[in-house]
Amino acid sequence: MNSMKAFRKHLFGATARRTLQAVIAVAALIPAAATAADLPDNATQKAAMNPSMDPSMDHVAMPVIPASLTWVMTAPAGGWMFNYNPTFMRMGGVYVGSSTQSPATIATTIPSGMTHPAGGKAVPTDWRIIPTSMDMQMHMFNGMYGVTDALTIMASGSYVSKSMDMTSFSGMSGTTVLGQSSGTTDGLGDTMFGAEYKLYQDSMNRVVIGLMASAPTASITRQVSMLSPKTGTDMLMRAPYGMQSGTGTWDLLPDVAYLGVYGPWSWGAAYRGRFALDYNANGWRFGDLHEFHGWGAYQWTPWFATTGHVIGTTQDHIHGADANINGLSPMVDPLDYGGQRVTLLGGFVVSGAPLGYGNASLALEAGAPVYQHLNGPQLGQDWQVTLSARVMF
Repeated sequence: MNSMKAFRKHLFGATARRTLQAVIAVAALIPAAATAADLPDNATQKAAMNPSMDPSMDHVAMPVIPASLTWVMTAPAGGWMFNYNPTFMRMGGVYVGSSTQSPATIATTIPSGMTHPAGGKAVPTDWRIIPTSMDMQMHMFNGMYGVTDALTIMASGSYVSKSMDMTSFSGMSGTTVLGQSSGTTDGLGDTMFGAEYKLYQDSMNRVVIGLMASAPTASITRQVSMLSPKTGTDMLMRAPYGMQSGTGTWDLLPDVAYLGVYGPWSWGAAYRGRFALDYNANGWRFGDLHEFHGWGAYQWTPWFATTGHVIGTTQDHIHGADANINGLSPMVDPLDYGGQRVTLLGGFVVSGAPLGYGNASLALEAGAPVYQHLNGPQLGQDWQVTLSARVMF
């Protein structure tokens, strides 16, 4: 019962409901207003670049899609598609709102909300362990199958690795640096499965909707070693929320996307959300996530295209808390997660056709945020790179 209440509250809350209604309305109007277009002479080569060329309509080619948007793709009836998507990300700069602060400033001016005994009374304690950077890798393996020309089912698993560097300050206050430390967590990520359904298609436009579920197959009890400001020695503790391998919750990920193609041009817009159905076994959940995507692509040759992609995200802070995630670092505060970000990425898609692998393609995109306003102190994002190796059977 509690899970269903959480489902209704977080999935059908006012913000998520209005967002989905607006995106669906716009997506439905675009194809109705569009006119059919003659496809380029290289439709066959375009299909080789995007193995999911749809045979349900004569001469209908799949628009070129950036590397990180595998989830908007569909497979033709009876067709299999497999994707390997590694993502590499660098986090750096500690944000409070839209500005960055030095570790020393955070350690002396931002209250931690905790106290320590001194002189017979409780004295406020400053943050003493400040993150300075984090490297993240996620290796995702995705498979999909076209049940019909309209319905595609899919599943994915991942392996996640995170490595964080931290600065520890000596004692309960002041700016004396005690030293540096680093911690690493890795392991299997959460498992996702679901389906995409093609609502509309003509020779120029298509609209798809989807729903994925995320199962909590990853650990939320990873441990890391940090340099203690009290003892000056390394201490083993449960890793902060952002360093865990997964969410610990069952999540729903609804999406809706519009895709278009005209001659060598492709474009699209999409929305995807992520909503935890309940708190996990340790008493917390990530905040609701909303992603907005817009992209365009141009096919320069039958086997090579370039892409541009903008992503806007907004996420609430973590709700609840794990009693075993504690210490003198802002990384242990559930309120120091979430915020807004706008990221620009550019990339390319290249077909394997020139090498005799017409059903395979390789895509890459890389970029960095142009705007970040984060609940902090928390690490911002410096850059990210995503690859996608796709093959169709």
